Amino acid sequence: MSLPTSRIAYALDEIRTNGRNTFWWRQRFLTHVVSRYFRRMDDSADRPVHEADWDTLVILDACRYDAFQRAAAEHGLDGRLERRTSRESGTPGFLRENFSDGQFHDTVYVTANAYVNTLLDDDTFHAVVPAWRDNWDDELNTVTPEAMGAACRAALEQYPNKRHVFHFVQPHEPFVGEQRLGIRDSALREKALGREAKAHAEREPTSFERLARGDLSKETVWSAYRSNLDRAMPVVHDLLDEIPGKTVVTADHGEAFGEFAWPFPIRVYGHPLGVLIPALTEVPWFVSEADERRDITSEPPRQREQFDDGTAAERLRMLGYVE
Repeated sequence: MSLPTSRIAYALDEIRTNGRNTFWWRQRFLTHVVSRYFRRMDDSADRPVHEADWDTLVILDACRYDAFQRAAAEHGLDGRLERRTSRESGTPGFLRENFSDGQFHDTVYVTANAYVNTLLDDDTFHAVVPAWRDNWDDELNTVTPEAMGAACRAALEQYPNKRHVFHFVQPHEPFVGEQRLGIRDSALREKALGREAKAHAEREPTSFERLARGDLSKETVWSAYRSNLDRAMPVVHDLLDEIPGKTVVTADHGEAFGEFAWPFPIRVYGHPLGVLIPALTEVPWFVSEADERRDITSEPPRQREQFDDGTAAERLRMLGYVE
């Protein structure tokens, strides 16, 4: 089957724009070649998260199991930590694997990640709260954990009889903890808002691009990543104390700092889609039990706001997890 002319033209334009960017080529190879191997070979992922027992699911974007294990102990989270295998290595795949197969009208999704609005059908959840739009920090180019915590509390008050998913940005870039490595534009948010985003070649490189090029050390990026998680943990701690019902803290996927994509002799940086190595699929599953559970009811979805997301969704599907 031949590819549409528009896709071919777009692909050629991307190659012309990024042809000298070795990180871009690495990510394309991982997403479109290496991922096919893992999809054939890997069947170890856990069941979709919506099938698990929880009243509130807190998602820390790109949070590795080992990073969370350290942070949970240092910040005194009260609960039981388990290791879980994510069904994907990037947010678009996580959403597809966990929520694209049904309707969850007993669930409200509060999200600092715009993919929830651009990739899932309007009637997937009872309501979607776009914190990535309404609680955005223009100076830091992200939704801070504190702003996200406020959005979560407001949603709980507005929808007391629903399951809730709270999707934080952290520890995903940008790093806004004590150690920062520069703030870059959010191309995903610009696309979701219907604005023209800068081309990849015109944007500031990510910390993981700089790490892959040798401009930053692994220790420097790892420290900033941990610092970003540390900024989010007090908010998570307070939510666990306040939220009624059973709460689970997890991640959509992990983060790679140069681990090999065995059996391929290629190092992985960041979280390209479909690369199912432990650094990207081993995530926390932290369970905070409750004496009483929330009374959950299912109701028809609220009318969802429309976003000019056609271009964003199409390009993300063609090229994989590109921010």
